[in-house]
Amino acid sequence: MAVGGIKGMIYRQAGKMINSFVRKADTQSFAKLLFTVGALSKEPAKSGLKKLGLMAQEEHPMIKKWIEIFQKSSPKCTEKIINNLIINEWAIGEPLRQKNMENEKVVLPKLGVISPTYACNLNCIGCYAGLYGRKYELSKEEVRSILKQGEELGIFFWIITGGEPFYWPHLLEILEEFDQHYFMIYSNGILINEEKAKKLSELGNATIAISVEGFEEETDWRRGKGVFNAIQNTWERLRRYGVPFGASVTATRKNHDVIMKDEFWDFLAENGVAYTWVFQFMPVGMNPSMDLVPTPKQRYERFFKTDEVRLSGRFAFVADFWNHGFLTHGCLSAGSKYFHVNAKGYVEPCVFQQFAKDSIREKTLLEILKSPFFEAYKRMIPFSNNLFRPCPIIDNPKVFRAMVKHFDAIPQHEGSEKVITELAPNIDKLAEEWKQYADKLWYEHGYVERYPVNRGIYNYETRMKRYANREEALKVDKKLEL
Repeated sequence: MAVGGIKGMIYRQAGKMINSFVRKADTQSFAKLLFTVGALSKEPAKSGLKKLGLMAQEEHPMIKKWIEIFQKSSPKCTEKIINNLIINEWAIGEPLRQKNMENEKVVLPKLGVISPTYACNLNCIGCYAGLYGRKYELSKEEVRSILKQGEELGIFFWIITGGEPFYWPHLLEILEEFDQHYFMIYSNGILINEEKAKKLSELGNATIAISVEGFEEETDWRRGKGVFNAIQNTWERLRRYGVPFGASVTATRKNHDVIMKDEFWDFLAENGVAYTWVFQFMPVGMNPSMDLVPTPKQRYERFFKTDEVRLSGRFAFVADFWNHGFLTHGCLSAGSKYFHVNAKGYVEPCVFQQFAKDSIREKTLLEILKSPFFEAYKRMIPFSNNLFRPCPIIDNPKVFRAMVKHFDAIPQHEGSEKVITELAPNIDKLAEEWKQYADKLWYEHGYVERYPVNRGIYNYETRMKRYANREEALKVDKKLEL
């Protein structure tokens, strides 16, 4: 039976019809679509879709941007966004996750991240993956197994990272086989040639987030000479084939001034970038260093710029992971909202928390999500009563060190342990300095009054005690201020 059974088949047939008019639709038509799918969903998806529908009714510029993306994308790409990302992930996936949560007594994540390989064609300064070549890779069968297990749990949205995903020989085969899933692929973009761009357009179920550090000087300094120009060539190919793409920007101490400039954001928008993820450089990996970590003052300044751009409607969305914790109820890790299967087969709380207890080669995905290691995380999230301090690594480092020590978690790279040993004093100092800025944002700017902090809602027992028979109360888990 297809994903979602007979009901899913009906949804997807409707999705195909919706696709034909969404490409010509206005915000009001899109609002009706969101309200319809929302009515068929459960919380927290229901309130999220309703909020998006109201935004469409009010002709919010961000929704207008989404419609623009639909109209510029290939027909298959638009169809898969509607069927896989909206219908499968929200209308089918959320009720299935809720059912499995009740049966298995565990809160399940909305998405998964897989690094099928650590191999890469570049050697970027400060990359956490390290230079392993093809020493660590997942087989095609292992990735298939992870995706199938996830589908049974209700997970239809996957992020593929690495290493360089397009260096892994089975990537396009996996996209084709799992055509009811939606994928976001983090890539340096160099290997996406004409043939691959055409194939992505025909498959339609993937969007590419391409790494860019700023303009040519910043990008080539970190990623290698000629990379910036190669990225622009890839953007052109993806635009021509109607494949939606975004930018992945690593905020460092060196490129802060560029990220603060309107010219940079203008450049991204003018080149057809649909969305932007901003990742703060983290002192993790094989050779962790504090040299590129933004200062607390830079992080504070960056919040105002990225939030201004987020609310401008110039992009479908902009997310600054370490500064937008108030939108996600703090940290997303350890299966609260996502998890990371690395190229060794170990399952980490997140791509930056590079310590693990269990491997998909020894346990099922469900067993790992129910493990004491992950459950301990979920009971504690958010790690701070200030959602501008979401991260256990750099905002609440004593929590991170305690978790690793208590569970005797295994470092995943030679050097990973430095983040909790020799770098600990520097990270503690960074956390204390950031706390002053975070408290200013949280209390003086009024976020504390708008975003309730509910510790433990990602633990099943706590969640049921708090929300049993009160589905509407779960709206707290889907705060959207877009």
